[in-house]
Amino acid sequence: MNKYIYSYHIISTDEKSRFGVPASSQEEADAGIREAIADIEFTEPEDVQSITFDSVIKETDNYFECEGCT
Repeated sequence: MNKYIYSYHIISTDEKSRFGVPASSQEEADAGIREAIADIEFTEPEDVQSITFDSVIKETDNYFECEGCT
């Protein structure tokens, strides 16, 4: 599973930011990104505009270590 990064604009607050969503394909990420951003920003999906795909972080590009191993 990869992480797909998007830029977006919140109309009501004029905020511009980026958000990443984990998904198995870009199509899957595209399908749920507006709702995911609205949820994290505590706003309505209609308030989220100018969503553009920025990049993908491949699963193999990450290293995870449990708390006990650090």
